[in-house]
Amino acid sequence: MLEATSRSCGRIGIMVATVLACGGSEGEQNPCGAGAYADERDGTCFCEPGFHGDPELECAPHGDLCAEADERVGHRVCSHTIDDDAQWSLLSLGGGPTSSGVRRLGKYLAPAGPTARLPTVFPDANYYRLHYCLMSSGFAPLFPGLTTAEHAGLILTRAGREFFAGSTFEFADTTVTRFGFTVETANRPEEVPDVETIYSVYRQLSDRFAPGELAFVPRGPLQVSAAAGWVDPPFVVVEPANTEVAYETYTPGIAYGRVRLEAGSEPGTFSWQDIVVFDQVPANYEGVIAAAITGERQDLLSHLNVLSGQRGTPNLFAADAITLFTPFEGQLVRLEADAGSYSIAAAAQADADAYWQAHRPLALVENPAEFDHEDLDAFAAIPTTTAQQRAWARAHFGAKTTGLATLWPLLDAKYRTPGFGVPFHYYDEFMQTNTWEFDFGDGLVTASYAETITAWLEDPEFRTNAVLRLELLGRLREDMVTRGVVSPELVAAMRERIITEFGSDEVMVRVRSSSNAEDTPTFNGAGLYESASGCAADSVRASDSTVSRCDPDKGARSLNKALATVWSSLWNYGAFEERDYFQIDHSLVAMGATVSLRYNDEIANGVAFTGNPRDSKSRDYLINAQFGETDVVSPTEGVTAELSYLTVVDGNVSEIHRAIASSLVPAGDVVMSDALLEELGGLMAELTLTYPVDYALEGSDRPLLDLEFKVAGDGGLRIKQIRTFLPSSYSSDPTCRD
Repeated sequence: MLEATSRSCGRIGIMVATVLACGGSEGEQNPCGAGAYADERDGTCFCEPGFHGDPELECAPHGDLCAEADERVGHRVCSHTIDDDAQWSLLSLGGGPTSSGVRRLGKYLAPAGPTARLPTVFPDANYYRLHYCLMSSGFAPLFPGLTTAEHAGLILTRAGREFFAGSTFEFADTTVTRFGFTVETANRPEEVPDVETIYSVYRQLSDRFAPGELAFVPRGPLQVSAAAGWVDPPFVVVEPANTEVAYETYTPGIAYGRVRLEAGSEPGTFSWQDIVVFDQVPANYEGVIAAAITGERQDLLSHLNVLSGQRGTPNLFAADAITLFTPFEGQLVRLEADAGSYSIAAAAQADADAYWQAHRPLALVENPAEFDHEDLDAFAAIPTTTAQQRAWARAHFGAKTTGLATLWPLLDAKYRTPGFGVPFHYYDEFMQTNTWEFDFGDGLVTASYAETITAWLEDPEFRTNAVLRLELLGRLREDMVTRGVVSPELVAAMRERIITEFGSDEVMVRVRSSSNAEDTPTFNGAGLYESASGCAADSVRASDSTVSRCDPDKGARSLNKALATVWSSLWNYGAFEERDYFQIDHSLVAMGATVSLRYNDEIANGVAFTGNPRDSKSRDYLINAQFGETDVVSPTEGVTAELSYLTVVDGNVSEIHRAIASSLVPAGDVVMSDALLEELGGLMAELTLTYPVDYALEGSDRPLLDLEFKVAGDGGLRIKQIRTFLPSSYSSDPTCRD
């Protein structure tokens, strides 16, 4: 065990007016910026408690952001300091796995740089067992629409890191030290933190943690190995909790699945049919899994442990897990784990199917695909007056086209997005007439895309092997996009419709996905499918040029490829898995296309909700907007969109709260003016009264409306999409406690 140096002059309660250079005497000038001090070890500047910013230039008082969050959500969120044992006990969780060596556990978030959106905070772990939940719920205005993948990028890698994140511990055995902390990083050699990085985290935490000295606890073989090579680190390093315990259950239960071994540093994409054996505890992973087994002991607040507990899926530690479960690799098994032991045995497919069916959410395809309609109908021409007409439209055109067709008579002409729908008939034609060579087990045969899908859906190996599904669906999609032939008659008809709707075949259009497996009361499906741009003139005129006739700054964009891209996205691996988890019958779904004008001169774009999708108590409208064409839904890393909340009374906006500014406009400027926000809010309020909802909800509340909008070059609003939004009870993301 290595000794730590004494604490520097940064400490709880010190005020900037009294701070001197560490080790200096009264009268010496502080070499750091206002609100900062120079560390006595090497003169590195750190912000004082209560201050946040660039310590080399200036750290400004940040106020009590935790208290503001407390008031906003209605319960304790966090504290900026832990001043005594009583406060530590209040914010931490007691206990832990048997013999873990940990008496209490907490969490922290510390800024990795001066532009971090929060200063150091210690969450109330009773409410926020995941950093994701603290950020997405406790500080939702600062992290609007945060996904787990975006959250991982903010804390795990050097390239995207905005914060350091980890756990704080109170050890049961206080012989060496009473408290410790971890630093979460991606499990790759290049991401292992060095001693200076850990010291910067240690310094920020120690200055704000009064109960006692904090020791660094390396997690995982890479961190442990790196720490072993440090010479006289300026803090105590404590070995991880002993691993003499051979078995520990964190979430007991039963699971059926195929055993997958994950010994690498980059966890893969998993399926709800997989029992995954991790060599180490993953900091982050994608997918819903049947059960988790780790060869490394877990913290009570680990991402894996929290998610497993929420879903009720078994989660356990077994010493030398990879070796122990290697004999079962690839096998379908039944796993049962309780507090004292586990059992694993080969399982019959019928038993697994019965268990999965009984324990997964069920979403119905309420409007099975129909292929008899061939017209490329403009939005205005699709009948949507009655619920029966809207059901017909969804069965022939899909949800996105039906939504815009339903919206058409409800909007003033100036807000409309003109366009038309490509019905399911042409997707079915594409799937039936295009063929490829594939080996279904008895040698290469020629089969249509539709026959291929049918055969795979009937193949037990395909339905139960996630790795195989990922490979085969990828191969099919590639063939559909690169070799699939779109009917020339369809392309010609689309060209004529584009000329009719938009005035020329040399305008770029957006071909967007529109399936009957999205925007339903039991299956949202947002983000599962793809869209593409297309140019009719690039599709039907002979030319040697690779430059698009619709946009000289772009390469050729044929309608053929745009349609094939959209149609093939029905068979994205992620889309297939999401539908499969919800027990959707894949044979009943199809993909249409919504064709609308692509605005080249847009001033802004955004999404808007008639409520707050992450806060059911809030009645404010949420508006997320960005300058120009920069995507709001899938933003570029490091780019922040403007977030505003609108209070609406009697159909009019009575108050505008601008929570976050866009990073793409000069300081003080806005993406959406007050006048535009008031206009959009009033329009949304009107639609809450007029837009029809064709399903009943428990209770009296209507679902939220989710709109996508643009501000065109003329300054006018255009509504480009509408859907109802009903948060699902089932999700691969964490459920954060209100």
